[in-house]
Amino acid sequence: MSVSRYAFAPDELEAVYRAIFGRRDTRSYRPEPLPQGLVWKILGAAHAAPSVGFMQPWNFILIQDTTRRTALLEHFTRVSKRAAEDFQDARNLRYRALKLQGILDAPLNLLVTCDRGRDGPHVLGRSVQRDTDVYSTCLAIQNLWLAAHAEGVGVGWMSIAEPDELQRAFALPEQVVPVAYLTMGWPVELPKTPLLERVGWKKRTPLKELIFSEQWGVPAPPPKAPQQPEPLPPEQAKALAAERRTHLTRPTGSLGQLEEAVARMVGIQGGRRARIERRALLLLAGDHGVTAEGVSAYRREVTAKMVYQFVAGGAAVCAISRQAGLPIIVADLGVDHDFGQATGIRQRKVVSGTQNIAKAPALTKVQCAQAVETGRELVQEMGPMDLLAIGEMGIGNSTIATAMVAALLDLPAADVVGIGTGVGPRTRQHKAQVIERALARHGEDRDPMGVLASLGGAELAGLVGAIQACAAARIPVVLDGFITGAAALCAARIDPSICQVLIAGHRSPEPGHRFVLQALGLEPLLELDLRLGEGSGAALATQLLITAARIDLEMCTFEEAGIEHPENPGARQ
Repeated sequence: MSVSRYAFAPDELEAVYRAIFGRRDTRSYRPEPLPQGLVWKILGAAHAAPSVGFMQPWNFILIQDTTRRTALLEHFTRVSKRAAEDFQDARNLRYRALKLQGILDAPLNLLVTCDRGRDGPHVLGRSVQRDTDVYSTCLAIQNLWLAAHAEGVGVGWMSIAEPDELQRAFALPEQVVPVAYLTMGWPVELPKTPLLERVGWKKRTPLKELIFSEQWGVPAPPPKAPQQPEPLPPEQAKALAAERRTHLTRPTGSLGQLEEAVARMVGIQGGRRARIERRALLLLAGDHGVTAEGVSAYRREVTAKMVYQFVAGGAAVCAISRQAGLPIIVADLGVDHDFGQATGIRQRKVVSGTQNIAKAPALTKVQCAQAVETGRELVQEMGPMDLLAIGEMGIGNSTIATAMVAALLDLPAADVVGIGTGVGPRTRQHKAQVIERALARHGEDRDPMGVLASLGGAELAGLVGAIQACAAARIPVVLDGFITGAAALCAARIDPSICQVLIAGHRSPEPGHRFVLQALGLEPLLELDLRLGEGSGAALATQLLITAARIDLEMCTFEEAGIEHPENPGARQ
């Protein structure tokens, strides 16, 4: 998919569309006044609107006087009652549900006017289409509304006043017409759906019914899905991308690991440039019976509480992902909690918590296979992707990951075990003993699916399936830390070619992670002593990959910049 060099960064682009699609008419306000500087800032956005002939026909009248607003409310109410009488069916009640009290409740009212005489009769464009001055004023109102929404300020448009009454009340000159009477203030809430839709007045018309082709009434064909070229073999893709990089205005290799990261993405994707527009963080959750052994600093119930935080936006990874423009997809594969009708959680529960691995296999083989398949399906449901970061949540899963790695790499538990959620030396020693009991119970079986079922968990099995689906679709997978690394190691033991799509986000201080990275042949992008989990390191690394890809995409070539190529680069010592 081609991208303009002038396109906003993904996080900026997301914010623009969020302001547009989330803008709502506000009727209920908190009483606190709006800061004067903020009001002027929002009006500055309105004043930046385009206008035909650059006539800038708008004016803004700020209204705070309670007596004036009370008189206006009485007028609005009279007009509203007359309008409601035009409807004898259920629309009468719905019309009366439209709240007018915001005129008094809002700390600020605002009248936006259009000066139809501004700049005289010969303004460029207005002599042909007389009403372009009103259209331009409406653009200013839309600018105002979107800027206010971005600042968290509510705006309501009171559209049922008689223009002559407003003309008289505000002593408007004859050539100045009122266009919008607005209320402004801190909203009590910003609902997800428009007010008229909420009260059942009307639903949004499908866009396809409003787009015609060539002339009125001829439906436009729906857009075709972009045709993706066949991916190139990894080495060919990397060679073509490397050749182009020799023309960029930088010494070859001067961006170090950033260049290597881009080259790796290009090789995985099979294109000529790294693609990063369609990206997400897949965060899988599950509970573990081994927590009964006292191996974690947190109670098992914390898993469900953190899942709620992920969808509420209050976890650390949420802040990182917002900065990276990285949507989070949260799925429950094995949490011991009923999330009911909670929105934002993909409920794909395979099991409500695993068995205690010190005493029994974590999952049956059927449950394990089901969890792996669920992980594959979650990736497939996303559609075409350029990049997938992965993370996990599950109290006790550093213990099961350690057991898996020890089994897959035939290592003693004491060499692999770490502090996980922050346990002390005594609990760490106890944790190693619990893992040794699990390994003894498991025996000598090194089959990766057998290890996964016996020692793993539903969310790790789901991650194995997600990695497999990404490998099949040539989607780069950004691993988080030790636990996602354990899942990747298991996937790579099933199919060694999977290593080709893996990118290590960071190096965890968990001792077992260096063994995992060595076995996978990966060098991490970051080394920050992170041990939070929940995809936080993968999200940070994704931000770095986005930057690297944008540098590669947006940097000028020597030819474009009018700079001579270096003579015999690399020859000088």
